[in-house]
Amino acid sequence: MNRTSVVTGLTATGIGMTLLLTGCGSSGSASTGGNSLSPAMDADSTSSSPAPTVAGSSSVGSASSTTSSPAKSAPPTHTSGSGSNRTATAMPPAVKPSSTSSAGDKPVALCSVGQLRISVGGGNSDMQGSHRSLRFTNISNTVCKLTGAPGVSYRSASSGGHQLGKPAQRIVGHQPIVLIPNATGSAGLFISSAPRKSDCAKATAPGIRVYPPDSYAFAFVALPEVTCTSGGPYLKVGPILPGPNHTV
Repeated sequence: MNRTSVVTGLTATGIGMTLLLTGCGSSGSASTGGNSLSPAMDADSTSSSPAPTVAGSSSVGSASSTTSSPAKSAPPTHTSGSGSNRTATAMPPAVKPSSTSSAGDKPVALCSVGQLRISVGGGNSDMQGSHRSLRFTNISNTVCKLTGAPGVSYRSASSGGHQLGKPAQRIVGHQPIVLIPNATGSAGLFISSAPRKSDCAKATAPGIRVYPPDSYAFAFVALPEVTCTSGGPYLKVGPILPGPNHTV
């Protein structure tokens, strides 16, 4: 066999082996591609598994929603508007109301004697005297105000006459009250029993003269009492307050 024939045979053999190896490689690749997933797809597939259940809750999400910091009290709010336009604004703390001397924007005038029915109400007694209520009822059709304690003194007669003893001691420290029609305020009135026990010159006063606060006009109220013609005071009166039954 010559040299050319050997080279030709070897070449043919090499080509055949190459074809055989190529066919085997193609077969393995096709099999792997049909039956396996890439690493990236395996990772994605694990993310779709159900979330773990937390004891006492149906899911992790609901468990986290029940964990919160301690609640803090919020200031009261006021809601305004309607529908989607409703807004809430913080309300200022409550403020204790005070007495007023006006109704709305209109000043309120002092109560005159002609607007008032003045009378003495019931009460109680002790060894020192009687504790009664001196009542002021607004009998007019307009609002009026009273401020402080009235002036009170025994009189020797219902009309005219002279004052018996010193005028009543007035208790200070007050705020104005507003009386609407038919409303009643009252001042505590103390009537001392000392004149009855004293050896002073005595007289029976038919009643008392009452001056509403800041008024020079008066009303006479029947209240027969034995009193000393001088000295004292044997009466004490407090500021006028809302309601009919205040005493001192």
